[in-house]
Parts: sequence; C-alpha cells; structure tokens
Amino acid sequence: MIRDFWKIKKDSLNSEISAIQDKVTFPQWNALDGLRKLGNIGAHMEKDVNLIIDIDPGEAKKLLQLIELLLDKWYIARHDEEKLCTDITQIASEKDLQRKAK
Repeated sequence: MIRDFWKIKKDSLNSEISAIQDKVTFPQWNALDGLRKLGNIGAHMEKDVNLIIDIDPGEAKKLLQLIELLLDKWYIARHDEEKLCTDITQIASEKDLQRKAK
C-alpha cells in the first residue's frame, strides 16, 4: 500500500515507513511501524529460530482492522472526495451555463 498509494519504493520496509512519517497522522505512522516490528519477527526468523511470539485472535483482528482503516482512509476516502468535488464542479458549471443562457 505504501508503494502504491504514496509512490515510495525504498530498500526496506523500515525506510518506506520512515518516508511517509510526515505524510500520515502520527497514530497511523506509529501503528504502521508497530506492524512492521511485529512482521520482522516472522520475516527474519533466521536471527533466532527459537523465538516464537504468539499473536492471539484479538490481536490479529486489530492488525486486520488497521489494514482496513488504511484502505478506507487512503483509497476509499480519496475516491469519495474526488467524486464529490467533481460532482460539485459539474453542478457549478451547469448552473453557470443556465445563468448565462437566461
């Protein structure tokens, strides 16, 4: 999502998350960084193959909710805003034409 929405491609996820720190709210950035840290446990198991950190169903649900929240805020809200603004601009143009025709 960071690469797609923000058009940021770095050498590591840590660098990509750092690159959007000034583009998202602090709670979003902090949660993304926390998610990255959780993912590092699974992504870099070779560092300590004996380390297993359990994620309970409630925690997993929260992680999924974060993804859904970001989809809503980054994609759906942007689409809805663009659509509304386009509609208002179109209405204004049509009313202006009507006014000029009278």
